[in-house]
Amino acid sequence: MKFDFIPNDIPLPIPTGGLESVDAIFHILLVVAWLLHILFINVLIGASTASVYFNKRGAREGSPVFDRVGYLLTTPVTISENMGALWGVAPLLLISVMFTPLFYSAAIMNSPQWLHIIYGNIAAFLLSYLYKYTWHALEKRKSLHIAIGTASVALFLTLPLVFMATIQLYMTPTTWTVNTHFWDALFRPDTFFRLVHFYLASFAVTGLFMMIYGHYKRKADDPLTREAGDVLVNTGKSWFLVPTLLNLFAGPLVLFHFPSYGIENFFNAGWHWLIVLGVVAILAAAYLTLKDFFNPAIPAGKLWTIIALATVTVLSMATLRHGMRLSLTDDYMAQSRAKSDAFVQRSKEAAEEAKNAPKAVSVATVSPGESAAGKHGCLACHGVDQKLVGPAYKDVAAKGYTTDQIVELIYTPKPDNWPGFIPMPPQPQVPKADAQAIAEWINGLK
Repeated sequence: MKFDFIPNDIPLPIPTGGLESVDAIFHILLVVAWLLHILFINVLIGASTASVYFNKRGAREGSPVFDRVGYLLTTPVTISENMGALWGVAPLLLISVMFTPLFYSAAIMNSPQWLHIIYGNIAAFLLSYLYKYTWHALEKRKSLHIAIGTASVALFLTLPLVFMATIQLYMTPTTWTVNTHFWDALFRPDTFFRLVHFYLASFAVTGLFMMIYGHYKRKADDPLTREAGDVLVNTGKSWFLVPTLLNLFAGPLVLFHFPSYGIENFFNAGWHWLIVLGVVAILAAAYLTLKDFFNPAIPAGKLWTIIALATVTVLSMATLRHGMRLSLTDDYMAQSRAKSDAFVQRSKEAAEEAKNAPKAVSVATVSPGESAAGKHGCLACHGVDQKLVGPAYKDVAAKGYTTDQIVELIYTPKPDNWPGFIPMPPQPQVPKADAQAIAEWINGLK
């Protein structure tokens, strides 16, 4: 499969320092870092939603127990937003290093919306802290307090839209066109179903967390907190079971909306067996939860068995997600590395040829155009009569362009005119006078 329509950024080789396993270490780190990040984000989204829900329900029913549940859930929210942001840096850095041309290009397509990640995060963080630390101060102004919490939840729910659109773009380069942008990616079926899967997983993971959290709060000295612990355990069971069962249907919709070549590579590599492992483990966890659904005092041993089985599923899903990433991008990355190797080889050959070239007896007068071409780095990619990264200038002159056309091509290159070469990036930094001189010099080579 060809990827000629993708910007041909040359990937920098990852320094190994003589350690050949560095590449494998990077892949393992990406899976682990992403998993830690996403688990905190899952709890952040689920717990913030649950806190506002119980806050509102407590105010409506005049229930101090529900109010306490909502308040208890503000602690994992503030912890998760900080830890989620902290661990989110690692996978972003790893992806930008390992999949540079794809991630960079996808981020550029979504560049205006990335501002929402910055300012939306700041606003959501501030609102969530305001919501937590005014809980008692705004006891008599519940409508205002609930509105603050609702605004923070709304912002938290919108942040994954930008991330998911970017992820789907960089993982599916065959879907790109010159006009692809954020809204195109967001309303695609594959992005939609991944978002559905993600939000359901967030509530399922939060359900597991509430079961653990409630298990310990049931042992508190304060009787109100103990009652809140019962509510957390019972609610956690529902929040775990329902989204988990729904994700058994959403998961296949995610898988089969990826490009066909990626699905084929995924199954050929055997990644699908992790799906089987994950489904079996989560069904066992759901069965154990269902058996004790009406028992608020779920035995500690059974609770940790459920958590262990769910952990197997989470690890399986995180690994097979990386498998799908590789299945979708390996062909392009192999071509990108080949282009990079070819560029390095051509550069070495050109340097060696220049080094061994006989010294000129007399110094020829250099024209203003040739001087400008050297000053702006043009001669690093174009030889006068030799192909380097780009075509030789004599070949450009032979095309019959006018001087004005060459000036325009300096600022707005047209890669389609020169198939087989690495596309030239625009050169807006070249002054108009220098571009004119370069164009006249090139046409003088006919």
